[in-house]
Amino acid sequence: MPEKFYSVEEANALLAKLKPLLQRIRDTQQALAQDKTLAVVREKAAHNGGGLPGRHLSELTKTLDRDLRQLQEWGIVLRDPSIGLIDFFHQREGETVFLCWKLGETTVEWWHPVHTGIAGREHL
Repeated sequence: MPEKFYSVEEANALLAKLKPLLQRIRDTQQALAQDKTLAVVREKAAHNGGGLPGRHLSELTKTLDRDLRQLQEWGIVLRDPSIGLIDFFHQREGETVFLCWKLGETTVEWWHPVHTGIAGREHL
């Protein structure tokens, strides 16, 4: 059972903090995926363990880990970092469901049953 259930108002109140955090997660994951230094780090690791490219990769990884931990502490489920899709646990008519939101939406206006995902989104 989740530790935190959000009302629509509570979820909306967090959006100002969530937007930059989700944008940073998306950007950091893209940077890690595109980072050409990974090949350099692997090559150098065989010889001496890294250097500057290794530190850059390490900083990106630390940033991503910190941001993911923050979402976890808030009890928010990250569904798709590439579009900033998240779910908040919510009680609706006595049933546990998710409030669903993604980057670009102005407010939390959607929900879906726990078992359906974004394909089952319904307007509040």
